[in-house]
Amino acid sequence: MKAFEILDHTADIGLVAWGRSLEELFANAALGMFSLIGALEKVDRGFATTVSVEGSDYEDLLVTWLNELLYLFEAEEVLLSHFDILELGQYYLKAKVSGEPIDFAKHEIFRVVKACTYYEVKVEEVEPGLFRAQVYFDI
Repeated sequence: MKAFEILDHTADIGLVAWGRSLEELFANAALGMFSLIGALEKVDRGFATTVSVEGSDYEDLLVTWLNELLYLFEAEEVLLSHFDILELGQYYLKAKVSGEPIDFAKHEIFRVVKACTYYEVKVEEVEPGLFRAQVYFDI
């Protein structure tokens, strides 16, 4: 099973994430988003923080989660590569995220992702024990 795949779109870029649990799904969506931003192979764990977000349903929670991570990317100038979901309910998510401050000599940055959008956002259980999420990003 792939963790995520990229979706082509005329103006933006999309992502489908997969997981055997909702926790794995949300972690893989974050991993996929940061894989759109830069090469994660050389990212160490010199930076770690806890992120908590709330949403009205799983779709809203996913968009809010990813936008909070983009805020960390911009505000803290960190490239995140590890996402450990500590708590996940229909209306809340708490996670420990880690990565390291961006070093342009070390890290290859592919593109700037401005925001995760609500366009065609979807979180679904496609079969028992297999979850799928779809999101699009403004770039």
